[in-house]
Amino acid sequence: MRYPERTSPDSTAETADRDPNESLYFFPDQQISESRVRSILQHGSLEERAWAISYLLRYAQWDDIWTYVSRDEVREIFSRLELPENLQTAWARMLKVEAPVA
Repeated sequence: MRYPERTSPDSTAETADRDPNESLYFFPDQQISESRVRSILQHGSLEERAWAISYLLRYAQWDDIWTYVSRDEVREIFSRLELPENLQTAWARMLKVEAPVA
């Protein structure tokens, strides 16, 4: 799934200081706002939520990840995430995901 290309690089900002319509740093190849991510995570299809969480786990700073999703939410959708194998293994270990991933 792709969203519109970013037009300019984004600087990392503290979550509390971020404009909800400003593009987020952890979508490096696309222009996605905080309000859009929150909407996807709350109302999106399973595929859309997996897409957004995959970006969070790949690119977001540790504290930023948990402002958007809980560990349980990540565990529930884990088998659908698109992560490089080494990152998938590391996250599975950290989250204590016991089921084999596809």
